[in-house]
Amino acid sequence: MSIIDMHTHVPPASRWLEFRREMQRHNITLSLCSSLGLDDWPQFPDSVQLRQANAQAAEFCVHSGGMLLWLAYINPLNADWRAELELCLAQGCRGIKLWISLRRENFASLSAVHAVLEAALELNLPVLIHTFHRSDALLPGEISLAEFAQLASEFPALQMIGAHAGCNWHQAIGLLDGLPNAYVDISGGMPEAGMLEALLADLGAERIMFGSDALGRSFGSQLAKVFFARCTQEERALVLKLNAQRVFNISETELSRARQSAAKLPALPKLPLPEQQEDHFIFAEDLPFKRAALEGLAALSEALQSAGLKRAYCVNGNSVYSLDTMQENRFFAAAAASLPDTTPLFPLATLLPGAYNWRAQLHQAQQDFGGGWVSPYLHAWRLDDERQAEFFAACAEAGFPLWINLRLHDWRFRPAGSAPRAVSQAELLGFLAQAPPGAYVFQGANKTEVEAILSTQREDLRCECSRLLDGTGLLDEMLGRFDPDRLLLGSEYPLRELGCNAYCLKKQTGF
Repeated sequence: MSIIDMHTHVPPASRWLEFRREMQRHNITLSLCSSLGLDDWPQFPDSVQLRQANAQAAEFCVHSGGMLLWLAYINPLNADWRAELELCLAQGCRGIKLWISLRRENFASLSAVHAVLEAALELNLPVLIHTFHRSDALLPGEISLAEFAQLASEFPALQMIGAHAGCNWHQAIGLLDGLPNAYVDISGGMPEAGMLEALLADLGAERIMFGSDALGRSFGSQLAKVFFARCTQEERALVLKLNAQRVFNISETELSRARQSAAKLPALPKLPLPEQQEDHFIFAEDLPFKRAALEGLAALSEALQSAGLKRAYCVNGNSVYSLDTMQENRFFAAAAASLPDTTPLFPLATLLPGAYNWRAQLHQAQQDFGGGWVSPYLHAWRLDDERQAEFFAACAEAGFPLWINLRLHDWRFRPAGSAPRAVSQAELLGFLAQAPPGAYVFQGANKTEVEAILSTQREDLRCECSRLLDGTGLLDEMLGRFDPDRLLLGSEYPLRELGCNAYCLKKQTGF
């Protein structure tokens, strides 16, 4: 089946070939792209910046040999936006893209957008509008899906797509009721388990489109949202191809041309594959903010075995925010001990380095567990704080390995009422400079953090690679520079489907 990716962005010219080859690797037939700027993405682009961006998008599509179509990027606040749109139409644009320059400041009127939507209606052009639901305040000019819904209600004959479904899609449910002209795309953000199922139940398959947000996001991580969803083949076909084909009026002839162009591309080389039989980023039971799909350790153990895992290092979700961490650790150890000897589940003790009784916690953990889990992210302490140094020294002296969680899910959409803190690059570097020799696995490290950790050349420091799978080319770069044995599989279950990252790892390394 052909796949249409209706939300991508133009990369630098040096990556144009890579973009098309990544499309080919992930079986994406055709993409719709827009450019938001040449060197950076100014939030309120002037007329010159817009002209350069749209010229770049048109050139990229010519270069693609038919594998891409493009959308005209318009700033409604510019007085000459209509002249820019007319020029884009003459150059073959397929629709309109609106980003965040929709008003000068939050809560101001969106009246400038109305004129653009009226023109789109006259020209029968679909309009893709960026929407977002941040935990913090929206950027100036940015709109929510609720405001997008209001616009869609005012232009009921215009086909409009709310980009990212607000990205924090949990807050999108129910916003587009009674608006058959309003669609969403599922691009951007993490491949969180349950996203597509929730949107299908809310909107129906006819109003959802696949998009990746590439190259900022990887094709594989975004396709996983669809491939791992519990839905019918008919629903997948609508999301992956048929809805975008209908809305953007893409012919089978254009798809055939795109396939012919892709067939002429040289294949991307296969890269060394990190270890696939161990998983270093799993939570058992429910997290406080995410229900697990598998109920109970026995069901999780069976699923891990079915996934071909020999060992899965697992934290108890119930212990993440427990007032009595030691009690939860005892419960978890007893439950894990009741599993058959063949289980791949390897339980980790949750530890609080800043607790007054951290020594007692560690002593208990040494009796019942083969390793510990700490989270400066969720539990809000600094990695390089000298008050934690004694804890790390004690773990190293005891030969007790640690899994260090640097982040979970997406900071921009952290649950209301929780108090995670972003781990800074400076504190990570401070920790790496003073960490005693031991055994450490870092969870959730981004590209710059993985680079810093592996550049130490210390064999006792390793990283699971979930965040490298979320962006195009990140894993390739790290595998080209560092020993693949120091990069590990991590699923981030239950936030992601259990097999999601293993799928992405194989696709992005050419297997």
